Amino acid sequence: MSELLSHIPPEASVAVRNQLDLANEHRDYSIYARLMDAGLEAKARSIFPHFGPLYEGAIIVDAGSGTAKLSELAAQVFDRAHVVALDKSHELLEMSRDNQSLVRLKYGDIAEQNFPDNSVAVKYFSTSLHEVGSFLGLEAIHAAIRASYRENEPGGRNIIRDFVKPTTTEPIYMHIESKAGFDDVACASRGGIIDYNLLSPRALFERFHTEFRGGNAFEYEIVSIEGQEYIKIAPEWAYEYYMRKDYTANWRQEINEKYSFWTPEEAVTTLSAAGYENVRVIPDPNDFILTNRLIDKIGLFEMDQEGNLTPIPFPMTHLVVVGEKPKGKEDKVSQSPDQAPIETVDYEKLKQTISREGEVVKVGDQTFEVDLTKGIHTGSKKNVYWLKGEPKQVLKVVRTDGYNDHTYFKSMYQSIEHEYVLDQYKVPHAHISGVDPHGPPFRYFIQEAAPEGAISVSDLIRNGELTERDIEQMATLVNMFELQKKWQLDTNPFNWHRITQEDGTTQMYYVDGKVYRYDEAWEFRRIGLLQWINASYVTGTDVRTAFIPKTKEYEELVKEWESQTDQVAVWWKKYLHPFIQPQ
Repeated sequence: MSELLSHIPPEASVAVRNQLDLANEHRDYSIYARLMDAGLEAKARSIFPHFGPLYEGAIIVDAGSGTAKLSELAAQVFDRAHVVALDKSHELLEMSRDNQSLVRLKYGDIAEQNFPDNSVAVKYFSTSLHEVGSFLGLEAIHAAIRASYRENEPGGRNIIRDFVKPTTTEPIYMHIESKAGFDDVACASRGGIIDYNLLSPRALFERFHTEFRGGNAFEYEIVSIEGQEYIKIAPEWAYEYYMRKDYTANWRQEINEKYSFWTPEEAVTTLSAAGYENVRVIPDPNDFILTNRLIDKIGLFEMDQEGNLTPIPFPMTHLVVVGEKPKGKEDKVSQSPDQAPIETVDYEKLKQTISREGEVVKVGDQTFEVDLTKGIHTGSKKNVYWLKGEPKQVLKVVRTDGYNDHTYFKSMYQSIEHEYVLDQYKVPHAHISGVDPHGPPFRYFIQEAAPEGAISVSDLIRNGELTERDIEQMATLVNMFELQKKWQLDTNPFNWHRITQEDGTTQMYYVDGKVYRYDEAWEFRRIGLLQWINASYVTGTDVRTAFIPKTKEYEELVKEWESQTDQVAVWWKKYLHPFIQPQ
């Protein structure tokens, strides 16, 4: 029997497991998936900044990954890490396969150990740990965190974003202001089945009290003050009600879960007891919920000794807890050489040295005049400006609005410190002429602009203007790098231009300059090839980076590769080495 169930009597453990499985059986996964995917951007901004420095090949685990859309985003942001999406639901893993591009899918119980000791750089739970507590109890949460500690490598991190229990216990007065919907359950029922979408918030409160954990799980009192109805209730149960009152489409599932399983103080105590150090709690208010679902719809009050009600703010809706596994002197995590120079940096302080006012970009004590008539090119990790008076030079500055500062600054390093690789392999590229003197980490560099008349490959693809010469030149470079498996170029079509040389011939030209250590997850046939063949991967993106093909799309390419008659695909088949063609 696993450690997870060690606290449960043997005769009860099967029943507990059955309860969890039964709850999953009755879950509407289409609705549940939409709920999980809502606010993906907000979840990423809450979780990703706490990943810390990551070396190439580091393992990231999304525990309770659901549809794996957040996992896929993590794999793109931390583009040389290996992301594993872990979930116990076969239905959700099947949905994950529809989204799968870069992540590895793994079936497993997030409450148990699923990876070897000291193997995981970052493990995160995105609003999934409360489900463990809901169906298996608080001790199961403690067991899950202990298992995560064993899995984490020395220096690794455990990050938990979830609901939070209010810290106060004295009763408050809740006023339900919204009147929309039916108060009478009969009016919202058809054939004896309640349509919870039709119920008023007041009626939903009654259903919550009647149905949660079999009913009567908590006490409350209806009081009338100056002609207004208030519900006198413990803050914890008020929170449980108003945080779920809008999840009516999947009410039958949501009513089985208890959201608030720990206070901030209990979170710190739990992670510290498991062995984590530097444990910190970051308030993570959900502004959408506050603005659209709570403010002006629910009012919270406390009563003073004179019997007067005073409005009080909503307590924290969510929190993020971060814990780090100690680094022992004998524990050395293997690191890429690219990692060492920029491992411990105050990125916030560094970002504060970067600003722009009008046509002036300031980086520390450096001032650059830029030509905004040519626009600002926003890449996935950098902003690109044309220098005024220097039409052949561009300024590339690290973005300060990203998910994880370390990753963004690291991309600057990969361009500057690896330029010698491009020279060594004779890759036609934009040369770097000036570098942040205070780096690494580097905040900016100055680079040659693409020559006059250069055309982005992304435009060539969209307009159907790629030539056989273009493909032959690119295939020569791809063959050289992919066969040696030491370095990789970023073949994103936005990063390549066709230029016309003095003799009238054309040449593929690398304007970005990043060089990565080789990673099979990013091999050209899986990622770059589809981006060069199919214009949909470079159309409709608001940053200068191509969409990442999904695994199923690549599998379709493999099936159709020999019979491909599209002209560009025919050229790739002609010049791309057979060993690195789809197979």
